Amino acid sequence: MQKLGLVTGCGKGIGLSITKKLLDEKKDDLILGLSRTINKEIESLKKKYSKRFIFNECNILDYGKVNNILKINQNKYGSIKFAICNAGIRSRLSLNKSSINLYKSILENNTIANINITKELINYSTKFGQKCNILLISSIVGSRGFDELSTYAVSKSALEGFMKSAAIEFAKKNIQINCLAPGFVNSSYAEAFKRDKKDLYDWTISQTPMGRWGTCEEIADLALFLISEKNSYMTGSVIYSDGGWTAK
Repeated sequence: MQKLGLVTGCGKGIGLSITKKLLDEKKDDLILGLSRTINKEIESLKKKYSKRFIFNECNILDYGKVNNILKINQNKYGSIKFAICNAGIRSRLSLNKSSINLYKSILENNTIANINITKELINYSTKFGQKCNILLISSIVGSRGFDELSTYAVSKSALEGFMKSAAIEFAKKNIQINCLAPGFVNSSYAEAFKRDKKDLYDWTISQTPMGRWGTCEEIADLALFLISEKNSYMTGSVIYSDGGWTAK
């Protein structure tokens, strides 16, 4: 049976790896992708999966546009059965250099925008009595203290708190909501990080029991399981994939 799934932030890094894996492995499903910009990777996926990849260039802060895209596609193809909310931004600045407006910006991008999407998916699914499995991409920064990452930490810890409450509220409505919290991953920012912040990079390796950063593909593999039918009894959980960092 064909399902409609959603991936936000599908243009690079973890989101791109998830999108590629979904299109490759879930051959009967339609994937609705959202990204702020279009790039060569997206163009390639549109061409390769022209009948199954529905891409929309959209900033998740444009709530009206996002909600309209979700409504149009759900009315056309049926309710979204699974969603991976990956889009977000990060900021690395000391607390003293982080303005209140910066806190507001990171919080709106990483938390409020994802709350908006989650609410829309829940409203549509419960209206028609449909199941929906929602995965919010968080970070180990949401539960750990990190130097110069207080803005990012606020947004991810708030996202996890929202997820737990929403998961409890809608568990009996066949809505599953979980968070996947990666550690340091070789995503789009990795090479610049290793080059420009070598001491910090070496420190992250020393703090990771497995002695390496993860890959986007490893996070994608876990994400696909978490939104699959095999994951039928988990909701309200934060799943860490961090090479053992949070176990210390």
